[in-house]
Order: sequence, then structure tokens, then C-alpha cells
Amino acid sequence: MEMARIFLIDDHPAVRQGLRVLLSQEAHTVCGEAGNIAETMARIDSSNADMALLDLSLGDESGLDLIAGLRQRGIAVLVYSICEESAVIEMALNRGANGYVSKRETTDILLAAVTDIRAGKRHLSPRATMGLANRILSNPALEHT
Repeated sequence: MEMARIFLIDDHPAVRQGLRVLLSQEAHTVCGEAGNIAETMARIDSSNADMALLDLSLGDESGLDLIAGLRQRGIAVLVYSICEESAVIEMALNRGANGYVSKRETTDILLAAVTDIRAGKRHLSPRATMGLANRILSNPALEHT
């Protein structure tokens, strides 16, 4: 399978650097990066990315605001965030994210998500899946069924 061309969106330069090293070791190409929404919009079209690895916390901005625009450009979106709140995960998926991985997961899980999304699949990391499952199972309406 052809390796992914990934655009990194994270407001922490050291995180982007670490991701660049990790992804290149797996023969993926990091074709661009940005630390906020304005940088992303200025650079994404010339990057020829087929996937964006997106943090949701971009300083005072939310990566959620980028998802629809990236998807409209035909770019798959893998959210890579410290946030494990089920409502946020659900919002990201509803806006078109192809996958969600918690930054608390191992690099193997992140790389598996990249592979799945590159293959046209969706991917939720174990921590993201557990967060959504807990939200569903804590629904009071389910107690009476």
C-alpha cells in the first residue's frame, strides 16, 4: 500500500517534530505542518496531503473548526488529542473526522490508525472507544430497557 502524505496540525512544535520522526520511520511522508488555523489554511492546499493529523487544542482555537474544511478538500482527518471527553469525540466524528486517537495511547495505536485511515477505514483508539461506550451506557434511558 502507498504510504500516507500527512499534514501535521498541532500548536506544540516539539510534538510536531516527534510525530515527523515517528511517521518517517514508517515511510510516511510529512508534507506540511501548522500550529494554528490560519497557518493550516495558508499551507494545506499546496501540501498535496491525503491525511491530516489534527490536535483539537490549538492555543485559543479549536481544531474542530478545521475538520469540515479539510474533508471538503478530500483530506482524511485523524484527530490526535489529549481530550478524551465523549462529547468532544462525538463532535469530531459528526464533523467528519475519520478517526480519533488519544495522545495517552501508544505510538503503535497511532500508527495503526494511520494505516486504517489510509486504507479507507475508520479508527477509534481504545480510550476513545471506551469514552463513547461509557457515555452510551450511562444514558438514563437505558436503565429502563
